[in-house]
Amino acid sequence: MRLDRLSSVFAWRLGAAAVAVGALTASALAVLPSASASAGITATANAKPKYVFATYDNHGDKAFNQLLGISNDDEIAGYFGSGAKGSPNQGYTLLPPYSQASYTAENYPGSRQTQVTGLNDDGVTVGFYSTQNTKSMNNNNYGFYELDGLYHKVSDPTTDPASPPVSQLLGVNDNDIAVGFYVNGQGFSRSYTYNIAAGTFSKVLEPGHAGASLTATGINNAGDISGFYATNKTSEGFFETGGTFTTLEVPGSSSTMAFGVNDHGEVVGAYTVGYGSNQVTHGFTWTKKGGYVTVNEPNGAGSTFVNGVNDKGDLVGFYSTNGGNVTKGFLAIPAVTQTRNITLSPMPAGTVSFSEGDNSDLDATFSVYGLTPGSAHSLVLLDASGNPVATFSTLLTANAAGVADGTLDSGFEFGYYSESSRLVILSGTNEDDQVQVPIAQTGTFQPTQFTYNLSSVEVTPNGTSYGTPSGAASLVYNPVQKTLAITVVASGVSPGPHAAHIHVGSCLSQGGVLYMLKDLVANSEGSINATRVLTGVTAPIPASGWYLNLHQGNSGDILANGAPTVFFRPLLCSDI
Repeated sequence: MRLDRLSSVFAWRLGAAAVAVGALTASALAVLPSASASAGITATANAKPKYVFATYDNHGDKAFNQLLGISNDDEIAGYFGSGAKGSPNQGYTLLPPYSQASYTAENYPGSRQTQVTGLNDDGVTVGFYSTQNTKSMNNNNYGFYELDGLYHKVSDPTTDPASPPVSQLLGVNDNDIAVGFYVNGQGFSRSYTYNIAAGTFSKVLEPGHAGASLTATGINNAGDISGFYATNKTSEGFFETGGTFTTLEVPGSSSTMAFGVNDHGEVVGAYTVGYGSNQVTHGFTWTKKGGYVTVNEPNGAGSTFVNGVNDKGDLVGFYSTNGGNVTKGFLAIPAVTQTRNITLSPMPAGTVSFSEGDNSDLDATFSVYGLTPGSAHSLVLLDASGNPVATFSTLLTANAAGVADGTLDSGFEFGYYSESSRLVILSGTNEDDQVQVPIAQTGTFQPTQFTYNLSSVEVTPNGTSYGTPSGAASLVYNPVQKTLAITVVASGVSPGPHAAHIHVGSCLSQGGVLYMLKDLVANSEGSINATRVLTGVTAPIPASGWYLNLHQGNSGDILANGAPTVFFRPLLCSDI
């Protein structure tokens, strides 16, 4: 991307000399390869809040990553690649638990380079792309937004573009209003909001500096805007709300730039101290009530940029190490305890609907989740006394996510439906050499009712019933100690140890294990009250994407040769 434009704050090659942008001098933008002392400025900013930092880099380029935006669902927007020739920007999004498998590439079709700069809570991402990757890094830029997998170019709202053209979208709110800028033929940045639904632009102007280069960088759901503008060979940040501009200038700084804002009016950005070879850069947050707070990534003090913030106050940005030769993305979360309380639901769950088939037989349509992945189950009708009436000729089979959908032919007459029977799902099949016990059942059939909710039941192999499981759990994350404490209170489960895990995915679509817990032990009455503490946990509890699962069996018998057994079946589950 072009590094000699004000837009290049999102594409700085850390450790390289920056070039003048509009009225902004090179010294105001330069980022030095090493940090120097900055005691004077940190004394002028507030000391709180404190943060816990974690570095996250896409290994597509271990030497250059930048994280630029974060949603309230903890999805992060960013890119890798410095933009130098042969190292093009490559956009991505990142989801918890922030592993290498959690990166999703996002590059504008046919582009040579892409940066994903912002995103909202509804899956819309914005950014810019280039069809070039030149040695001079003087490349064209075009804004875009992506929605439902489709990319849309946002053309410059100007008849006097720079050469090559430069236009970028840098932020978007949940109302699908984006902010960005273009560079005109005189080299000045002109900012706007862009209504994605209407395809219309509106100018963003700072009344006191109408002719200056102005870059709008972030927008919240109230329409408040963050950004910065060039003034007298430096730059100042701004926060615009209701048409009123507040200038942001960290005391003692030589330059201040605001890059993002959340719904609480918390603005984030970066400021520089000193000039020339003595210049260093720090991240900051600002609120009207709390003022400025300096943010330094511990490994990148003097070269920290904060680019995005969500409503929880989580920050994303980047810093440099190794003499400025390596740029790394970071997530910083406030160093406060995070608690999540959840209700555990009995599994399996879902519905079954009955109808008369073509041959006057009984058909059953299932929509069930929370089964053992890949499992097969016999289906039986019981009469009012609990005696078997008939067994389905077909099996209920779950997919790899523990879901069973579809219609099964019972193999017997529709007339069985009218008898005061109920349908029971058994734990396995006649062929699996395991004792079959009920795991879920409908209510008693009623003459005019054809759809029933399933109720899960816990019955031991010796026939002892503990009813329907129930429970609740609390998760407490301590970012300073890097611990996650999980307390489970449950009843209606069979006595003895039960495997429990935090998985990736949801109860509706089961995924792999993220954290294994020591088995939870139910007492002789089928009750559990236990706490398990995980250590070395660096990622906070996400807004979505995890679920807690309590299994019927213990950790030693839920798998055989790497595949789930009948004892794997979930008893209690909750999305986190």
